[in-house]
Parts: sequence; structure tokens; C-alpha cells
Amino acid sequence: MGDTPGGQFTIPRALIQSACSNFVDMAPETTHEHTFCCGGGGGLLTDDLLELRVKGALPRVSALKRVIEEDGVTHMAAICAICKSQFSKVLPEYGMGMDMVVSVHQLIGDALVFEPAQQT
Repeated sequence: MGDTPGGQFTIPRALIQSACSNFVDMAPETTHEHTFCCGGGGGLLTDDLLELRVKGALPRVSALKRVIEEDGVTHMAAICAICKSQFSKVLPEYGMGMDMVVSVHQLIGDALVFEPAQQT
């Protein structure tokens, strides 16, 4: 992202931390250069391939379950629209609510507070 080396990892996390009161990252062996695909990319985001998508999501779902159990995490933020769509569909297959996944854009939008314009 931009001209920042590793920005695709650090910039979204900085935005999330600014918008949330409690940020918990997943285990280091599952993030940054070691991240897992959501299982819905590469043209797989179709209900005809749901069984394959559920299997493809398992590594990320396992990492999510870990932070839920260890840190009490209630939501997962996704910057990618495909990831958000994928997890909204497959999380219920793993016994989790589809509303657990939110977009980074939604978090930022919800955190914005607009003050009325000052009269001059």
C-alpha cells in the first residue's frame, strides 16, 4: 500500500487500531507474510463451490477460533470485499455468526464523528 514496505499489512492494522477500543491480532505465524487465503479468492466465490470454500477457509477459521478462545475476540475485520463475503458465508458452517466479520471500511465509517458546522 502506497510506498510503505509492508504497508499492505501495517496500514490496515493502524486504521483498525484507530477505530477500535480493543485490537487483537491473530497469531504471528498466521499473519503478514505467513497469512492464509480466505478460501474464496481466485474465482471460487460461488455457492456451487461452497464445500471447497469451507475447506479453504479452515486455516483462517482456526486462527480466528484461537483468538476467540484466548482473547475473547468478538469480530474479525477484513479489508478485502471477497474475504468479507467469503467469511460471511462460511463462518456459520463452523458454528459462528455471519455478522462476526466486518469490513475495515465499515469500522472507519462507524468511528467517524461529525460535528455540526460552525456558523461564521
